[in-house]
Amino acid sequence: MDVTLQHLLSRFSGWQIADMAGGWVAIRIHLVRSDSGLANVRCGATLEELAKNLQAECRLQNSHSPVVDR
Repeated sequence: MDVTLQHLLSRFSGWQIADMAGGWVAIRIHLVRSDSGLANVRCGATLEELAKNLQAECRLQNSHSPVVDR
C-alpha cells in the first residue's frame, strides 16, 4: 500500500506536512525545546521515507515521556 498525504496527516496529527524542494517536510504544530532531544522538523524525499522518519520520532518521543505512577 502506498503512503498518501491524507494518511500521514491523519496518523501524525501533531505535524503539518507539505511538499517542499522536491521532497516532503513535517513541522511540529507545538514546537519542543531544542534541548529536549526531539526534532521539530522531519524530512523525507518521499512520503514513505517521511512516514518512517515520523515513526522514528514518535518512538523517540515515547521513550522521553515521563512515566507517571497511578
